Amino acid sequence: MSAKSPLFTRWQLVLAAMIVALAVLDPFGLSSSSSNASAQWLNRVFAGSYKSAGQQQIAVILIDDAYLMRNNTYWPMPYGEQSKLFKRLMAYKPKAVFVDFMYSHDHSAGDMTQGSQLLANVFERYRHQGIPLLLANTGQTRNEEGQPNTLESLARVSTPALVTWSGFGNKYPLAVETPLGPMETPALAMYRQYCQAQACADLPRDTQAAVQAPPIAIQWGIKLAPEQLRIADIGHCAASEKLLLLKELAQAIFWKLAGPDQSRCLYNVTLSASDLEANTPEDRAVLTELLRDRLVLVGANITSTGDLIQSPVHGKIPGIYLHAMALDNLVTLGMNYDRDPETLLNFDISWLDLLEVALLGLIALLKALNARQNPATGIIDWNVGKRNYLRSSVAYFLLMVTLLWLLSYGLHKFHYTPVNVLAVLMLSLALFSEKIQELFAKKH
Repeated sequence: MSAKSPLFTRWQLVLAAMIVALAVLDPFGLSSSSSNASAQWLNRVFAGSYKSAGQQQIAVILIDDAYLMRNNTYWPMPYGEQSKLFKRLMAYKPKAVFVDFMYSHDHSAGDMTQGSQLLANVFERYRHQGIPLLLANTGQTRNEEGQPNTLESLARVSTPALVTWSGFGNKYPLAVETPLGPMETPALAMYRQYCQAQACADLPRDTQAAVQAPPIAIQWGIKLAPEQLRIADIGHCAASEKLLLLKELAQAIFWKLAGPDQSRCLYNVTLSASDLEANTPEDRAVLTELLRDRLVLVGANITSTGDLIQSPVHGKIPGIYLHAMALDNLVTLGMNYDRDPETLLNFDISWLDLLEVALLGLIALLKALNARQNPATGIIDWNVGKRNYLRSSVAYFLLMVTLLWLLSYGLHKFHYTPVNVLAVLMLSLALFSEKIQELFAKKH
């Protein structure tokens, strides 16, 4: 190749245009898949540095199999049993309570003394004591075309919080338009309760404004709250709190080798419903410290319910933690939470997509510059040429790795979703390794 010859042939330019079109338009979903994988990978890397401000404000209460067996009851729990549980919780005076149960059918078998009104009476007492209580809601008109939603007796004494939506991928919306009108999700609804005693900047003025806000790209945390040790054995989780950045990076890369215990090392302060049955003054004092004036989310971890979500950090966990972690992001980061970049004009293309295209162009440019150092083109000493070519190939690849890391860290610090690290990294490795393999395969 002469010094005056162009870096790229016409065919290479046409091929580059096709690659750019595939990357931006994503007709086969490959770019989206690798982008989601990149986001999950970096979520695990940055989980150890996530700040713990929200841990002091939020608590999760789980009704589990052990609680059902302990009280000789079943699932769904009878309204009488639920009434006892929520009475115990109310005694600790939380700031607000979200209940992630869909009370769509009265399962009291016609027994009025054990019907849903029994639980509604307890929820009414929450309102009298000034404790906001939110119930899961589908946003659908009840019984219209068979759609389920909260029983009327319970809806009257609670505030709805939307728990079903579509069209947001793996992002968490603040509010969504529904057949019942715009409705806020549990994270924002609970965050509003938190903001009544705090100065929260840029809080959406109303539900309609929240609909227009970008959804949350949830950043998960991994460091356990010190208070968790007071109510549960977390010996198997202690090591994860001491991970340094390099160990976190290794764990993110080899996450499949983390073992089954990882899913139990949850970030949010978590109590079992059985903990609310504490009888001693000492235990009650601990519960008062953990629940009073906190945002409490009540969910279930029952074997037969199947209400599980996939956390990039913890694996499969109860669905209540999705709302808890989204709320934690709001408490910790405010309205400056992680999000996708804004789209350009009326196209579903953002400046981050253009940045990824620029990275692909940089890779192609480095590869072309590297090809001009090919030892087969006029270099007399093959061994010297090969060494120089290998050095430049490795140097260019390390340059791309460094650039990707700095870019990913910068996007993380400015609370944007990450660049498609895996796709760019793999393409870079593939392009530079191609010629390196040729050099090793070539005979002297």
